[in-house]
Amino acid sequence: MEASTLPTWRPEAARTAVSGPGIRFGPEAVDWVDEDFRGHAGYWRGFLEEGPSRLAENFRLESGVLRTSAGSFALTVHDGRPGAAFPCSLHTQYVAYPAAELSLVQDPALRRLARIGLGAMAVAFRTWRLDRTVQWSAGLLSTNLHAPEAAGAIGEATRLLSRRFPDHAILVRCLNDLPGSIPPQAFRDAEHHVFASRRVYFFDGREPGFLAKDTLRRDLKALRKLAGYEVVGPDGLRAADVPRILSLYRQLYVEKHSSLNPRYTRRFVERALAEGWMEFRGLRNATGVLDGIYACYSQGDVTSTPFIGYDTTLPPGVGLYRHLVALLLSDVAERGQLLNYSSGAGEFKRRRGGLPVVESNALHASHLTPGRRAAYAVTLGLVERFGRRFLNENEV
Repeated sequence: MEASTLPTWRPEAARTAVSGPGIRFGPEAVDWVDEDFRGHAGYWRGFLEEGPSRLAENFRLESGVLRTSAGSFALTVHDGRPGAAFPCSLHTQYVAYPAAELSLVQDPALRRLARIGLGAMAVAFRTWRLDRTVQWSAGLLSTNLHAPEAAGAIGEATRLLSRRFPDHAILVRCLNDLPGSIPPQAFRDAEHHVFASRRVYFFDGREPGFLAKDTLRRDLKALRKLAGYEVVGPDGLRAADVPRILSLYRQLYVEKHSSLNPRYTRRFVERALAEGWMEFRGLRNATGVLDGIYACYSQGDVTSTPFIGYDTTLPPGVGLYRHLVALLLSDVAERGQLLNYSSGAGEFKRRRGGLPVVESNALHASHLTPGRRAAYAVTLGLVERFGRRFLNENEV
C-alpha cells in the first residue's frame, strides 16, 4: 500500500464536533473510543495507538473509528496489500486461504476444479481490485461480534463511507441471525451483496444441553481427573508468561494451521493480558510452565475465542486441546453465555453439541465504477451460489 494512498487524519476532521457523525484514524480517534466503545475501549484503543501491524504482523491496513448517530464502530481500511490476515482481506479468505488448503481435498477431480476456480477468482481480484475494502464493525478478530446498535447504523454508515471512500467497497463480516451479529437480511434490504463466508459452530450456555453429550461428559470427567496441571485464570497469569502464551498460540494457529491466520505479536499479548482486552485461562504444568491457553472476547451475553493454543510438541495422548475445550464449555454453561466457536474442527465440535450455522459477509459496491460493480456482482454471486451449497452439503 503506497504511503500516499493511506487514509490520513486531516486537520478539518479534528474540528468535527465530538457528538457528530464522522470518521477518524489513529490516535486522533481515541476520544471516540473512550466515550462510545463501552467494555471494549481498551482493545480498540490499542490498535489506534499502536497501529495494527505492531499488534499482528500481517494486519496490513489502517485502523480508525466510524461514528454514526446510532453508535461508534471499529473501522479498517485495506488497500489490497498481499499477504494480509484473513480478517483484513477478502482475497485471503476466498482465494489464498482455500488455495493453501487444496491438499486437504481428497477427490482429485474436485481438487482440479477448485484450483481452476480459485485461479479465475485470483484474476478477478487482481484485475478489478476487489480486495480494496473499508470494513466497519470490524474488530480485526477471526469472529467479529457486533453491538446491537449496528443493525440500525447500516444506512448511515454506508452513506458516510461511500462518500469518504469512493474507491473502496464497504464490507461487514460475520453475519448470522443469532445474538451478537446482524441479520443478513438487513444488508440485503440496504442494497448489499450478501455472500457465504464459512460454517461456524455455536454452544448455547443459556440452555446447556450440550453438557449431556457423551463425548463432552467424558471430556469433563477427564478434565476433573487431570493430574499434574493447574487451571489458571487472569489472576494466575503473569507478565513472565507472555512469551509462552504467544508461542502456544503460534504453534497451533500459525505453524500447524496457516500463516494467514493473525500473527499476533508479543506487544499484543502484553497489552491484552495487562489491560484485560480478553479473558485468558490456561493450564499450567507442575513445573510452572503453561502448556495450554485460550482467551474469550465477549459482547454482552455472547462470547468468542479468537485466541487459543497449546504445546503441539507434547504427545497427543495428553489431550490438551480436548481439556481446553472442556474447560471453555463448562465456563460458558456456568455463565449462561452463547459461544460463537468459529469455524474448523467441525466433527470435533458437533460431537460435543456444537450447532452449525452458515455465516455470511455483506458488501456494498453501488458507489463504485460500473466495471467494478459488475465484477463484484458476478464474483460474489458465484461465491454465494456455490459456497453456500458447499457449506450446507459438506462437513467442515
